[in-house]
Amino acid sequence: MSFRHVKSVILVTLLLLLAVHAQGLEPGRIVVHSTPSGAVVCIDAVYCDTTDAIFTVTGNTWHSVIVTNKGYVEWSDTVFVSSNQNRVVNAEMELNPSATVIQVDITPGGGTICLDTSQCHANVGAGSSSGSTQFTGASEGYHTITVESPSGYLDYYTPVYVYLAKTTYVTINLKPLISTVTHITPVVTPTRGTGVVRVYVDQTGSTICLDNTDCRINVGGTAAGSGTTLFTNVTANYAHSISVTADGYRPYATQVTVSKDLVTTVDVSLQPLAVDTTTTTTGTPVEPTLLPSRAAGLDALPVLGALVLCGAIFLFRKNGR
Repeated sequence: MSFRHVKSVILVTLLLLLAVHAQGLEPGRIVVHSTPSGAVVCIDAVYCDTTDAIFTVTGNTWHSVIVTNKGYVEWSDTVFVSSNQNRVVNAEMELNPSATVIQVDITPGGGTICLDTSQCHANVGAGSSSGSTQFTGASEGYHTITVESPSGYLDYYTPVYVYLAKTTYVTINLKPLISTVTHITPVVTPTRGTGVVRVYVDQTGSTICLDNTDCRINVGGTAAGSGTTLFTNVTANYAHSISVTADGYRPYATQVTVSKDLVTTVDVSLQPLAVDTTTTTTGTPVEPTLLPSRAAGLDALPVLGALVLCGAIFLFRKNGR
């Protein structure tokens, strides 16, 4: 056998071995932590959970990680996950100053409104019967709102409690100087809280809907197994409907009530559609074909090696004639 033929045989052998080895790649795992914890994390914009969370993903490839939390700037990264290895991701969340808002509505307009006597907006609603302004980036806790009123009205002062990533509404009606009332309690409109609904389903490829409007299609992908999805910013203390459909299974529906700033979990087990007993089927039933496992792919390695060696012997004999 010539040296050129020997090189060809070796190259073919290596390529076949690499192809068989690729079929047996083990998956990897991504472990995600966040500060603060309880944030929503999504892998490749498909698989989502709340931190701390563990995801099983395709090994020896890159995956995107996106972490979100109310009141914080979105955190994202792209990480390489090795086969059969854990990749730990720590997301340090930064406060989003624009997420926390104080909305002040005042009647009449024309005064100067200050937050903590330092951030001041002058001539709010000047020349009109009312005005409004906003302060953003305030920390959670108590703050003060003061008003230097227009001519003919009493100045104003009140404390207000601010919640992170919420809008706090303050309504102020100034009193004329002739009034004996020197302080008015502002009307603070409470904001309805929100929570998270997490739905698990035992059949991948399902369609899951919240209140028949927000729908997630093909949950969990096409591979056999279970799927999960998250609905965020769901109105708390209010009944919501959850519906789940999948081909070949009975539709599922239920109602849930979400608690403020908490995760409500719904576990769904779909039931197969009933078989029509009036239909008569003739012929030989077809046995299901089982897909070869990863172990079967690895057992093929000695067989492929033997085939390559037989080919090498054939070429050697042919050249020897």
